[in-house]
Amino acid sequence: MNESELSSLDREANSQVERQVHRPHPLSAIRSIKTKWSIVILAAVGVTALMSQIGVQLGWPIWVRPIVAGALALLAVQFLAHGTTYPLRRMAEASKAMARGDYSRQITTSSRDEVGDLADAFNQMSSELAEADRLQKEFIANASHELRTPVAALQSTLENLVDGVGRADRETLERMLAQSEHLGRLVTQLLDLSRLEAGSDRLAQNQIDLGDLLNEVTTELQLSHPLAIMEVKAPMGLRVEGDDLRLRRVFTNIVGNALRFSPYGSPVTVVASRHEGSVRVAVHDLGPGIPVDERQRVFERFWQADGSAPTGGGGAGLGLAISKRIIDQHLGEIQIRDNQPNGACLVVTLPGT
Repeated sequence: MNESELSSLDREANSQVERQVHRPHPLSAIRSIKTKWSIVILAAVGVTALMSQIGVQLGWPIWVRPIVAGALALLAVQFLAHGTTYPLRRMAEASKAMARGDYSRQITTSSRDEVGDLADAFNQMSSELAEADRLQKEFIANASHELRTPVAALQSTLENLVDGVGRADRETLERMLAQSEHLGRLVTQLLDLSRLEAGSDRLAQNQIDLGDLLNEVTTELQLSHPLAIMEVKAPMGLRVEGDDLRLRRVFTNIVGNALRFSPYGSPVTVVASRHEGSVRVAVHDLGPGIPVDERQRVFERFWQADGSAPTGGGGAGLGLAISKRIIDQHLGEIQIRDNQPNGACLVVTLPGT
């Protein structure tokens, strides 16, 4: 019998076991395991007493009566408690499989008591661990790919210089410098994202004038985008409490993305407004926009707005992932909305006045 046939038989056996466990059991409708075991004990005592009385009336020998009563009590306990402890054994087996890296096991039970609740919690934990394992592997693969690209470019250029194939002219050195700067930015972003996810950095708590902060961000971006058109609209005295450096980084990422995806000569508008108990900053651009089914994924690590893997030219796809975690730390929210008639509108909501 080959491996595929064995695997098929194993799946069929597991399926039959799951169907058997999922059938209602005598005490499955009871929502308290204490009540279940109380009923089991009472049933055992009742069967023992009943059979002892029957044995007396039938004239059984004194040594026969406890044997018969005990055997029938054991059968009653097995019948009533059937399926109560099975999920616990399945969880023990699944835990051993999870220790080996297999997170696919799910516990099926018809119990509505604490054991059933434990099985549901175990299934949820297993699913979350499987997702975390998938994201970790995906993160390592993407990070390795992104780090390999500038390293390979630097290595090939240096090999050409060492072999005498290329010349160390200004253009070559500038290209090498750009690759090393890209590599440094990527490493910095990975470290920042790791610290944010670990929660190892504390937030500074400062009173921040949001209008001043947004004007400073656009002024800095204007230096690297001298032909860009940016407009900030913010009322006076619009304040939030938080970490100035981190919020500056958030809005630099967001406005920088809007500039990168906007057509040449089209404006990027930053509008700040006051709402009940919060402030809202909307960044409008006239670019291609973001499809609805991708609006949550753009906040994932290494995800690009076009749904493709990142390339070396436009960034590594970490900016919005970092921004979302910073906003989450500030108890705020970041969303993507339509910008009619075209483009995208990214909205940041923060507690403030």
